[in-house]
Amino acid sequence: MTRYEQLAQQIRAQIQSKVWQAGDKLPSLRESCKQSGLSLMTVVQSYQLLESQGWIVARPQSGYYVASRPTQLPQPQRGNKLHLDEQVDINTFIFNVLQAGKDPAIMPFGSAFPDPSLLLQPRLSRALASVARKISPQSSVTNLPPGNESLRRNIAQRYAACGMNVSPEEIVITAGAMESLSLSLQ
Repeated sequence: MTRYEQLAQQIRAQIQSKVWQAGDKLPSLRESCKQSGLSLMTVVQSYQLLESQGWIVARPQSGYYVASRPTQLPQPQRGNKLHLDEQVDINTFIFNVLQAGKDPAIMPFGSAFPDPSLLLQPRLSRALASVARKISPQSSVTNLPPGNESLRRNIAQRYAACGMNVSPEEIVITAGAMESLSLSLQ
């Protein structure tokens, strides 16, 4: 186990044993360097690992804080029971499934579309308009698979922060799951 993983494990154990509560500010990177005797880069890697695992959150210009973690997941509510002895007309069944998709209490996990409340429509529209004004005509060709070089480099750096050695050349950006599947089968 590497030093940064050992430090991350130590901090994780402290959080689990309630030394650090949700919302508590962790020692700064430099303070952690002094306390642990490790280099700044090692401490940064530890904090990034904990952040990627959801144990801590970084707040700009403030530092790292213990993330709030749900103590127990809520129990699922039981829905209507399906009676197997009933005859089901396929058209009625399909209609009922489509109607159920309109119910806001039902989360359609099979859908490729996120819930509209997550989209922040005005901000998204402004961002898209801004990009559309700045984008060059050539970018529609250069962003075809394997994808935008800068994005692939950033993804590789994120993997490196988690201790995985992935080259940007090994990463392929696609327009969706079907394109990914098609490219992987070729």
